[in-house]
Amino acid sequence: MSRLRITRLLPLLALAAALAVPAPDAAAAKKPPVTWLKGEANITPAHRKPASIDRVVVHVTEGSFWGAVSWLQNPRAHASSHYVISRTGKIVQLVHLSDIAWHAGHWPTNVRSVGIEHEGWTYGPDGFTDAQLRASARLSAWLAKRSLMPIDRRHFVGHDEVPGGHGHTDPGPRWNWKRYLALVRQYAGSDQPLKITWMSLRRDDVIAGKVPWRIETTNAAKRVEFRVNGRILWTARKRPFTFGLGHGFNTLLLPNGRHAVEVYAWGANGRKSVQRFPIRIDNRAFRVTTAGAQSWTKRKGVITLRSRVWGAKADRVVFKVDGRRILVDRKAPYVLRWDSRKVRDGKRVLEVVAHSVDGRVAQARIPVVVSNKVTKPKPKPVPKPKPVPPPPLAIASQSVRDGQVAGGLVLWRVEATGKPDRVEFLIDGVVRGTDVAAPFTLGWDTAAEEPGVYRLGARAVKGVKTVEASVTVTVPERPESSSTAAP
Repeated sequence: MSRLRITRLLPLLALAAALAVPAPDAAAAKKPPVTWLKGEANITPAHRKPASIDRVVVHVTEGSFWGAVSWLQNPRAHASSHYVISRTGKIVQLVHLSDIAWHAGHWPTNVRSVGIEHEGWTYGPDGFTDAQLRASARLSAWLAKRSLMPIDRRHFVGHDEVPGGHGHTDPGPRWNWKRYLALVRQYAGSDQPLKITWMSLRRDDVIAGKVPWRIETTNAAKRVEFRVNGRILWTARKRPFTFGLGHGFNTLLLPNGRHAVEVYAWGANGRKSVQRFPIRIDNRAFRVTTAGAQSWTKRKGVITLRSRVWGAKADRVVFKVDGRRILVDRKAPYVLRWDSRKVRDGKRVLEVVAHSVDGRVAQARIPVVVSNKVTKPKPKPVPKPKPVPPPPLAIASQSVRDGQVAGGLVLWRVEATGKPDRVEFLIDGVVRGTDVAAPFTLGWDTAAEEPGVYRLGARAVKGVKTVEASVTVTVPERPESSSTAAP
């Protein structure tokens, strides 16, 4: 081979050797040599523990190595960094890891992160040296192992990815994230500990409906099993490890009561990390009640039907007439005003279908008889009656009787004379509801009350005048219910 060809191949061979990623040496995942130089002029003293650090922020000095070190030691800089790495791979530490450096320009990030400056220029033509990347990767591998930090792009970020922006663009397009993280993982070694570091559910949580269930682990985890009462309900094999691909854990498939949740994180060679603790599921029954139209009554003109949902938040309430959708209401109060004069007289079925945010459905059907076209004989002239004074403001009657035993959902209707502005419903002196149109109605769910005697008062209000009538009812003892474990 000619000398010319050898001369041309030498740079290519050197480049290939630099880009190769050999297996870590015996010092893998150990702290690399670091020179300590006091640079604590622009820091916040703290007592951070390793577990409180979960970010590494990569910076570029935009200048020379010693110039950056000198500037970060200067109180006028109003900035600091934990480490600075030269192009030859030399590492200088300026701030203790337990203290907070002012490197990110974003306080929440500063509190939880370590800042590493790299000698160079964000858009410089020379990029970053192999020695510099390897020194930084060995340092980051040691930091990740020390803090049980996953080695991924969520926990290793550039200055340009810090919230708030502030115009920073480092480390820039010449920083090879793929190669850098590959080096960090290799230097972390196969002895990286396997641990579940965070979970969205907590011990003794009381949950209902669909709830998110997500965990975070160290990078050694390969798959995660989500278990309830010893049964595997979901297996996640990719990050982020979430139950049901992020759609959530549907507690409606299990009975109310206490359950044992377990999470198994599996790594290589059968290693595992387990967390288990109890939670309690408390899903209330989802129901819908209506007021304004009673079953099998004759109605004409505009019918106003009011609905209320119980037991869960409603996503929407659908009103139908004879199976045909008339209105979809997504915000309380849920009210239908239907003009019955647009249909033929006869039987019509008003239907209310409530959909909860957790997917449950409740329904109420009210058959009514529409009677608008009534032929009346021509009335004979009658003398003009003398004006009759309006009836006084009074509570005429209540659907709840004195001494009644009240159980389940009680529809409490009040008839009032004197055209009150509103009727207030009081239970033991406390206003539980108000209705402004007759028939004045309140749905009282006694299942939410303690057994005992209650005084129910109806108060009619017109202007400054009020009248009140009350009855006494008894809420009986409820039989004890027991929850069963999931099959």
